[in-house]
Amino acid sequence: MTSVAQGAGRLDVRGTGPVRGYLDQVDVVRLLTFGSVIMVHSIASLTPPNDPTARGTLMLLHFTRATFFVITGFVLFHSGYRRDLDLPRFWRRRYLLIGVPYLVWSVVYFGFHAWRDGHLGPRDFVVELLTGTAEYHLYFLLVSMQVYLVFGLLVALVRRTEGRHGRLLAGVAAYQLVLFWLLHDVLPSWHGAPHLVGVLAGYAQQLLPSYLVYVVAGALAAVHIERTQGWVLRHGRLIGAALAVGALLTEGAYLWQVATGTAPFRASDVLQPVLMGWTLVVTAGLLVLGLRYALRAADGRPLPGLREGARISFGVFLVHPLVLGVLLLPPLAARITRLAQPWQTVLLWLATVVLSAAFAEVAARTPLSLPLTGRRVQPRTPAPEGNPS
Repeated sequence: MTSVAQGAGRLDVRGTGPVRGYLDQVDVVRLLTFGSVIMVHSIASLTPPNDPTARGTLMLLHFTRATFFVITGFVLFHSGYRRDLDLPRFWRRRYLLIGVPYLVWSVVYFGFHAWRDGHLGPRDFVVELLTGTAEYHLYFLLVSMQVYLVFGLLVALVRRTEGRHGRLLAGVAAYQLVLFWLLHDVLPSWHGAPHLVGVLAGYAQQLLPSYLVYVVAGALAAVHIERTQGWVLRHGRLIGAALAVGALLTEGAYLWQVATGTAPFRASDVLQPVLMGWTLVVTAGLLVLGLRYALRAADGRPLPGLREGARISFGVFLVHPLVLGVLLLPPLAARITRLAQPWQTVLLWLATVVLSAAFAEVAARTPLSLPLTGRRVQPRTPAPEGNPS
């Protein structure tokens, strides 16, 4: 039976996977999710909003943003739940690591769009900075900052409900389903809705209430990490079957909406009830892969570069829309779109991943590492104690 060193003793990991120290399974889930989100943006960049095939594909890939928040909840609670919470110190550290990149990249993307599209002024920048809309992926940083703001409340909630965490998750899931139903099915046809309701619905993707169940699910998975990981490892085939059924149900919901008159763009909306179940199933499937890799790493057979890839992944996330935008400018766009689908999307995705990773790798070793990648400069062979969140 495999064991890995953990502090003064040794921790048996075969039954549950690694549960303390650096968790390689988190890196696998993170990297696969980042790769998928770049594919989402590659497809969206090359296809019309109402292309039914493209939007049907995106329907299955839309787990990405929610899985990000599962990872966020998991890492925050894994590192902080059992400790005495020093919120001022927590806020200083977290807001430095995410607030500075948020400001810097908001400026970068505002400047890029002003140069490419024109007609942008100081007022536009202020609105984009406050709403996370300088680029389509910056909402993630804005919502993450909201998670940090209420982290103390989340910890208190989870501690107060010890022994009733199943009920807590069920209650939050019920709330999330109702919210998604309102956003996707009720509000779009409510023509007499108050103006404030319409504004809040329009900014739903930038607000934490739209992702609360995912943060809580990640938090509870961290609190019960041995039980969670042990169950996942024992039920890999069941999760695989659930993935197949979930894909059919998710795609069926999309096709039914399109067949009954809903435009493909709205039928593939991220914030709708069916995608909550699909996201949680896909995240469990990614965890299966991550845990199997973590056991391999615990046996002394890690994949070269995987931890380094995870270390620069936030930098890749930050820069990849800029790389996509540049690749789709003349004359490069003509060469990419000369290919037939799906090869032009595959080429765009591959080029974006490679160039974004190269940028993040270089930037992470310069004094600009913090503003450009959200990470302080680290030596080439770091010995991390825990995963970055």
